[in-house]
Amino acid sequence: MSAPNTSPSEAVTMLASEDLTRFRFVVIGSGDNEVDAVSAITEEAIGIAEEDVDFSEAAGASIWLLNRGGILPIEAAAAIAQGADIAPSANGRGQTAVATQFARGVALQAASAAGHVIPMLVQLEEVVT
Repeated sequence: MSAPNTSPSEAVTMLASEDLTRFRFVVIGSGDNEVDAVSAITEEAIGIAEEDVDFSEAAGASIWLLNRGGILPIEAAAAIAQGADIAPSANGRGQTAVATQFARGVALQAASAAGHVIPMLVQLEEVVT
């Protein structure tokens, strides 16, 4: 299930090395075809978890890869203004990008508080903002 006003590309199945939370950023894991939850604001996210994943029970995790573009749902870490660049927070939620971060997209709607799910237009920044 996606958030309102989004048009995600088809998800790919990858292995999860830990529990993942729906609509939060993920990074490349240490194993083959594996993803981890984002745990630092300086990490370069590669995708967004499509669903909650219980590592102890899951055979795989559905991940929307950012390099496929589109409009993806992201859970906000705090208030985000419409049009702001979005980057991962330390817990994988989206936050307004700051120096030392890789922006991953642009907020198409404002989030008024943490926990709100908003549409993000994927626009990968390969340079730290």
